[in-house]
Amino acid sequence: MLTIKDGKGYSAPEKRYLTLSDGRNADRNKLEEIFDSFSQSYQRYWEAYVVLQNQLYETLRAARGVQWLAATDEKRLSEINSLQRELFASVPRRLDYTPLGQISEDLDSAPNKIDQLDAALSSANEACRKLEEGIVVLKARTQAMKEALQAFRR
Repeated sequence: MLTIKDGKGYSAPEKRYLTLSDGRNADRNKLEEIFDSFSQSYQRYWEAYVVLQNQLYETLRAARGVQWLAATDEKRLSEINSLQRELFASVPRRLDYTPLGQISEDLDSAPNKIDQLDAALSSANEACRKLEEGIVVLKARTQAMKEALQAFRR
């Protein structure tokens, strides 16, 4: 279980751990359980995020190869190359690790941090919906390409 401290009267290294020294034991235990449950959920979310990020990268790489098929002449090849360069330049960088000592851990900031997480999750949810829509469109386009290639080869 997490140890939650309020940080009052502790030296800097000890202040790292949030503590609930005041309050009822039942409330403290419930809060510790909630934090533990969140930590487990966060671990599952993180693992799914890494898998998704890797899969999205592989999908981008595969789609990039298919996009090159549209290069019917030097001009079109140059346009596709320029477009892909712009697209790959816009790929966001990976998350930087922030050492725990640089993170504010007092309970007074908890509501703000929870609100920030809630807003970020809402944005992520909307981005996932858009991604799903994009996947549906790309799958339809790949099916159309397969059918057109089959007709062309006949």
